[in-house]
Amino acid sequence: MRGQMPFAILSILFGALEFAGGAQEMIYLGILQSETYPLEAGVLGVVAGGMLLAAGIALLVRSRLTPTLAQTTAWISVPTFILTGVITHRAGWPITAIGIGFPLLLVLFCWKSGEMLEKS
Repeated sequence: MRGQMPFAILSILFGALEFAGGAQEMIYLGILQSETYPLEAGVLGVVAGGMLLAAGIALLVRSRLTPTLAQTTAWISVPTFILTGVITHRAGWPITAIGIGFPLLLVLFCWKSGEMLEKS
């Protein structure tokens, strides 16, 4: 499918950034400073970033599980970044926009590519 490689690379890149940011929040503020909310938000960020990373790898290797991973990523990532970026303002607006918008674009991309594969 056309555009699959850039989507996979961006998914891996954004997933790694979300994972690293969540881990930093979780470790430094959550564990070392003993703050409860940063620990919870960090864990959610690590999970959301890990799922986006896994979806990107699955897209890169053209796995059959890519649409399922993309949907799972959207179900985890969108509420996580609405909570951490929009409601509590713990995450900055760029990663909030990426964390909400990119998984939804990934789901749309997987849906469209699956539709195209069925037609051919």
